[in-house]
Amino acid sequence: LDIVLHSLKQAAEHGIMLSDPIGCSRHHFTTLASYIVNMPEAIMLAAVGGTTSPVMMAMYTQFRDSFWHEPRTRLTTLAQLAVFLLK
Repeated sequence: LDIVLHSLKQAAEHGIMLSDPIGCSRHHFTTLASYIVNMPEAIMLAAVGGTTSPVMMAMYTQFRDSFWHEPRTRLTTLAQLAVFLLK
């Protein structure tokens, strides 16, 4: 996603000149970006496999637990990838 959203991130950080409907140039900071994926894409982007949740640290057998599981964050995914690459 970093490659796809690079220009939006640059615009959010440094601003970008855009014209309004009247034609006047204005300096804008785009602060909102979203990306909608289906489940196979989400699993691939989160680097998880099988029936593991791409948004929380729960296996499919734990989906009906009565408590919230730890969220799957960027740091946990990067740590898991680092362990995998060291093997």
